[in-house]
Amino acid sequence: MTLASGCGGPLDPKTDDPETIVVHSRFAPGTSGADVYAAAVREFERENPGTHVKNVYSADDIFNVFETARLADKEADVMLVNLYDKSFSWTELGATLPVNKYLKEWNLTDRVRPGALKAWTDSEGRVRGFPWMGFNWPVLFNTELLAKAGIKEIPQTLPALRKTVKALRAKNITPMAIGGNDWSGQKLLMQIMQGYMEPPVAKRVFAKAGFCAEPQAMHGLKLFAQLRELGLFGKGAQGFTADEMNAEYFSERAAMMSALTSTIAAVPKGVGSRTEVGGFPMPEDGEYSKPSVYTGATSTGIWITPNGRKKIGKVEKLVKFLYRKSSVQRFIDDSGFALGLREQKGSAKFPLVTKSNRVSEGEDVERVVMPDSLVPAAASAPLNRATSIAFSPGASPQKICRALDVAYRS
Repeated sequence: MTLASGCGGPLDPKTDDPETIVVHSRFAPGTSGADVYAAAVREFERENPGTHVKNVYSADDIFNVFETARLADKEADVMLVNLYDKSFSWTELGATLPVNKYLKEWNLTDRVRPGALKAWTDSEGRVRGFPWMGFNWPVLFNTELLAKAGIKEIPQTLPALRKTVKALRAKNITPMAIGGNDWSGQKLLMQIMQGYMEPPVAKRVFAKAGFCAEPQAMHGLKLFAQLRELGLFGKGAQGFTADEMNAEYFSERAAMMSALTSTIAAVPKGVGSRTEVGGFPMPEDGEYSKPSVYTGATSTGIWITPNGRKKIGKVEKLVKFLYRKSSVQRFIDDSGFALGLREQKGSAKFPLVTKSNRVSEGEDVERVVMPDSLVPAAASAPLNRATSIAFSPGASPQKICRALDVAYRS
């Protein structure tokens, strides 16, 4: 865990004066959106003399850091973090507060898109946090690399994808970059698997496992294995992470990449100018008639902790500030983030993100079931290990499904 420059001290709001709001996030200096966030904090402090924001930063270990601090009653007042893995259980366990009444009392409900509100609401009707940032997750295609292989249009069908893979391989170009050993590969595996899965079936299997016992899942895993053996992914993909995946696409060593909004915002300008956006081609005899994408509203929310309740007046001002139209548009314009709030415009500074949002929310693609809101928190990390098996050359659909089912029992 690192602290902001000039914001030293332990993660313990009790050591700070009552006018200080402690905010725990991933917006460490140098990370995506950090400069925009820092500027927003400075503006908030100018508008609220006497109120100070103390920023505490964690990277991917933010969930564990928060839970450790919460056990000691030393957690931050506000968390800016995504709804994923362990955080699904926080509100139920009392580690964070449901924000239903605050949305209503602070007149913020109408600022939230209905889909975002639904995504942040648990089975008991508790809104876990204030929906803030969302995401789209399409496929990027480097048109220059495709052209080198004689491919003039991005593949829209499975036969076209197979043809594209063979053409790229003939030119010694990696068809698709992927992190086969982490969440990026896990999501693509489950996306391809859904080619033959009805949405209700996908939701049931993602929530409870039983991959080997579900014929539709096995049909999808067979498709995945066929594409892997065809050469869709690069050599050693089973050991790659998302960082290595990004490096392959950003350096134009791979022609395709499944990319989250935050990743799309980081695509180098020159590469972005040669990039087209679409969905992943799905089988014509399957469940989706168009290429598929993921979309969602759970990238980052604004969570209130039990310590934050003690400073609820200050927290209210901060939440309202972050929900303000001008604040929201600043994040869109200057960081390329997608936000789950109403009345927002695309970013001229991040045209590839604007294009990806338009494509992902348009009529030329279909949106498949996002696993994150269904997979039990305890299975999330084991599923990444199972994903590595899936991307290993020669792994059969039966071996993949067994690894996935075991992940739910880990």
